[in-house]
Amino acid sequence: MNSSDDISPSLDKILRFLSFRSRSEFEINEYMLRKGWGEEKRKTILEKLKSLQLIDDEAFARQWLENRSYSRPEGKSLVRMELRRKGVDKEIIDRLLSEERGVGSEEILAEKYGRKKLERLKGLPILEAKRKLYSALMMRGFGNEVTSRIVDKLLKKG
Repeated sequence: MNSSDDISPSLDKILRFLSFRSRSEFEINEYMLRKGWGEEKRKTILEKLKSLQLIDDEAFARQWLENRSYSRPEGKSLVRMELRRKGVDKEIIDRLLSEERGVGSEEILAEKYGRKKLERLKGLPILEAKRKLYSALMMRGFGNEVTSRIVDKLLKKG
């Protein structure tokens, strides 16, 4: 029995794991550790996945960032934390965030989320709405400066 026969069932499990969404190398390795697979088996599978171009932390991070920009707006600090938790290298994260997210796009995302949140805060006294909106934006990882500008902008317009 050769080594590719030994890993075929395990590789099938990994491919099924990857079918739901792309994963970082760290997430794949963690999955294999939870399954109790030995170091040699994990190493062989990771090499196979790399050769098939199914592991690419930079592409994974780019896709994650795109998702967090369009479908679920989040600020840089929250995206950075999520990607670090998924084992993406700090240099990749910093480079992608500086390429993809300038202050302008960060404000656009904050405003998009803020407008949505403000709909649910209608009818509240202005100070309470301001506090809740500010808090919501900060919890989404938007910086203090961006958050302050967006809260002021949205509450002036009403």
